[in-house]
Amino acid sequence: MRWRLADLAGARIALIGYGREGRATERLLLRRAPGAGVHVFAETAPDTEPAAPATIGPLDVDPSCFDVVLRSPGVPPHHPGLEACRAADLPMTTSSSIWFAERSAGAVGTVVAITGSKGKSTTSALLAHLLEGNGLRVELAGNIGRPLIELLDAAADAFVLELSSYQLVDLDGRPDVGAVTRLFPEHADWHGGVASYYADKLRLAGLLDHRPLWFNGADPVLSEALAEAGNAHPVNRPPGLHAEDDGLYRAGERCFARDHWALPGRHNLDNLVLAVTVAGALGVAPGDALAAARDFRGLAHRLEALGSIEGVAWVNDSISTSPHATRAALQADPRPAVLIAGGQARGADDGRWADDLPQLRGLVGLPDTGPAVAARLVTAGRVAAGDVRQVEGLDAAVRAAAELARPGDRVLLSPGAPSYHRFRDFEARGDAFRAAVAALRRKCGGRD
Repeated sequence: MRWRLADLAGARIALIGYGREGRATERLLLRRAPGAGVHVFAETAPDTEPAAPATIGPLDVDPSCFDVVLRSPGVPPHHPGLEACRAADLPMTTSSSIWFAERSAGAVGTVVAITGSKGKSTTSALLAHLLEGNGLRVELAGNIGRPLIELLDAAADAFVLELSSYQLVDLDGRPDVGAVTRLFPEHADWHGGVASYYADKLRLAGLLDHRPLWFNGADPVLSEALAEAGNAHPVNRPPGLHAEDDGLYRAGERCFARDHWALPGRHNLDNLVLAVTVAGALGVAPGDALAAARDFRGLAHRLEALGSIEGVAWVNDSISTSPHATRAALQADPRPAVLIAGGQARGADDGRWADDLPQLRGLVGLPDTGPAVAARLVTAGRVAAGDVRQVEGLDAAVRAAAELARPGDRVLLSPGAPSYHRFRDFEARGDAFRAAVAALRRKCGGRD
């Protein structure tokens, strides 16, 4: 059953999870599902107290008390707390699925769904920027920060949706266009293994129902995974529009110079190729899209430049929750790096990410995975054992990195692991890093 708001009126609803999307869903139900009985379940005390009755602690849901479960993205569908609901055949849906169901009733605007193990936020924001720069009305939402359910009444020429694997795993909806940036091991603990993560991520190909899916053809894992998908089309391969180290090329001719682009790293040029291709599907000529790209400045916590202190550049890449993302961040800039890495262990480290890293000036390890990262990189010869420090928090990490760095270096926070148990999310971790760097700048008298 595809649940719409009218179906939820008067229903007894178990709202599982109370993060950003859970809060937006509660507001919507209390306002637009008359007579609905909403009960919030959250494992930890939320920042904002729910308006509806709430149970804080283990997700112990009695299926006999509810008509439907609304799952928030942070709670896996196979969470043990939901087993009784599944066994009782209690229907489950998500707020994103409700948005698609409501939209199927005749809404206008092209829906573009973008996913990937890294680059999905940047590519989504970039595509929205290219479209808006060429006169289209655009709504940007999904995993990027604005819950999709908040767009129920929005009017736009294009809805650009960043969709995480947490959202795709049980999404019921059909986008008009899809794009995938790259694929590598992530969220293995949440999905129950890397193979399940890949399958859940690539559900997007099936959801499109033969509609076009463009993907980064320079990614060998992604190319192999989508080889049998008839609606999947590779981009970023010569002689078509593709990225090289100094810009974008088509038919052997450079059509976009690297120095026209504010974002660092070859992976961001790959993202640009994908965004330009999708923009073309929505009627924007490649030249016009590339012209609009020149003033795109990127997103917070994604190789975000925080300025220099005494000749050392500081970079916030807190979005990095996988070692493969850390690898891309290290390869994005030729300057010697002091790397700050470590976080929650979750089984995403297959070891291959360390094979061709540049030599590090130093490494500062954070709990919990910092020692394991250090052991791997010392063994691989990427950092000297004497240039490794292990610390307990970001304030200490910044001080240790400042001692290891030399003028002309960069200090890169690229944890390669989630932030949970110590920070609410990667944004909170990045904000804490910014604050620690600002404190160092004050201590140094503001000298750049």
